[in-house]
Amino acid sequence: MQGTPINTGNLDLSPGESQLDSTPAFIPPARPKRQVTTTLSFLSGCIALLMTGFGIIIPVYPQRLQALGLGAETLALMEAGFGLGMFLFSTPMGTLAGRIGRKPVVLLSLAGFVLTNVFLAFVNLPPLFIVVRFLEGALAAGLMPASMAMVGDILPVERQGRWIGIMTTAQASGIALGPGIGGFLYQSWGFTTPFLLTSGLALIAVLLALFMLPETLPQEVRASIIAQQKNGQSQGKAALDAGTRSMLKLLWLFAAFVLIDFGITFTYPFTLPQYPFFFEKVLHYNAAEYGVIVSAYGLSLAIFPLLLGRISELLPKKTLIVLGCVLGAALNLGMLFLHQYALLIAAAVITGLGSALLAPALGTAYLSATTDQNRSQVMGIRGSAISLAVLLAPLTQAAVSHVITPQISFAIGGVLALFIALFAAITLKQRAISSSSSS
Repeated sequence: MQGTPINTGNLDLSPGESQLDSTPAFIPPARPKRQVTTTLSFLSGCIALLMTGFGIIIPVYPQRLQALGLGAETLALMEAGFGLGMFLFSTPMGTLAGRIGRKPVVLLSLAGFVLTNVFLAFVNLPPLFIVVRFLEGALAAGLMPASMAMVGDILPVERQGRWIGIMTTAQASGIALGPGIGGFLYQSWGFTTPFLLTSGLALIAVLLALFMLPETLPQEVRASIIAQQKNGQSQGKAALDAGTRSMLKLLWLFAAFVLIDFGITFTYPFTLPQYPFFFEKVLHYNAAEYGVIVSAYGLSLAIFPLLLGRISELLPKKTLIVLGCVLGAALNLGMLFLHQYALLIAAAVITGLGSALLAPALGTAYLSATTDQNRSQVMGIRGSAISLAVLLAPLTQAAVSHVITPQISFAIGGVLALFIALFAAITLKQRAISSSSSS
């Protein structure tokens, strides 16, 4: 498919529409239903595996670092290194998936996960901890852009929401399960076991992907991109300037979506460092009770996207995006006004419900506004925005925590989510356009 990126300011976010004005809607190539299901199920499993591996270090690495005479500073630098790698390489990995194909990038991310986890199992030098985590983030950065691009490649718009919901469930489930698995394996068999186990599972995934995972980027698109690369190499600096302009154009065209992603992702990493201390010192709940609140959010984040993914096929995407942002403010606002334990659990569940409505709708809106040529690059830009929010939010909290109270932090998080909802309501135009057949 040829064409320019689509201006999301004019995007019709009603279900079933994928393009603007007279641009014809993209119709994915016909594939056997069983192959599509197998491909996307396998990708969801890979996402769950990687997220589980990331979650495993939560209970394991503090013990490991303490045994080596290291503390929270090293752990913070490791996580900052991982986030920095994700931020710097999400967009380049997405661009790479648009040039050489989706499958090689998925394989690269899985293989990188295998190697970095093996290194982390045996490394004892603090600088290497940080370097390896940076490399892990850089290599893992390609998985989500390539996976989301595959969804857009092989599914029509009306079926994308369900699978985005399934992938969101896989991501949340991995994060929720990882700490428990890591703690159990560490207590039973020592520090190296969690990393070697996840490395072995990822290696199996790499071998299965070689045979089970098809390439979804059409051959003619890859040929066109290769021809453009050769032409660009011959033109030198002019081609480089054109590439820079193309990237800036994509950022501008998808600015509304990127800002929504950044803002809504920023809210909880910003307030989360205040939660355990507020629960203990102000609300007088113990660590176990705090854990139930976190688990309630995690379970709702894992279950609701799976159950509600199809809603994005039935209701206007703009409505779901705005509603998801509003509900996403529930837990932060609940920390301000709802100090009864049962109500806080309900607020955590409502926040997870907001994410379940937002993620499939926003993901489908992204995919419906892309072309074959720019789909993975756009998803890489999205990944960079999310990674930047995760990286900056706790740093911002660390910078301001000595001058503001926890209540102010919760108010900032809640108001920011509501502001993003208002921003989405204003900037995402729900303009009726002609159907694909009419176009």
